[in-house]
Amino acid sequence: MVRETYYVTPKGELHETKIDNQLNSFEIRASQEEKMEVERVIEKLRSQKYVQQNDFFSLNHFNEKEVDSHRNWTDDAIYELYRLMHQLGTDKTKRQIDEMGVLSALNHNTKR
Repeated sequence: MVRETYYVTPKGELHETKIDNQLNSFEIRASQEEKMEVERVIEKLRSQKYVQQNDFFSLNHFNEKEVDSHRNWTDDAIYELYRLMHQLGTDKTKRQIDEMGVLSALNHNTKR
């Protein structure tokens, strides 16, 4: 299986080259199928962010059950992205994610 190097930025962008030395990015090595999975998760996060930002007139903002549902959905997607980055990441990327403690924190939040 051929794996290429990609960089995932905190903005949720996937690049084939490192674009900004000052912007911390996570380096991963992924096959074409794995890259598509990362892109799918990033798109999932973007779509939820778009809905939350542009649904100004929805009364769901006042419905705690609905808000919790969106929050849980977003936490699940973030966990999925960090899990993939950890799985596909270089040793440095794995170390960064481990040091952040993000997987254990998000895993705790995603268990219901």
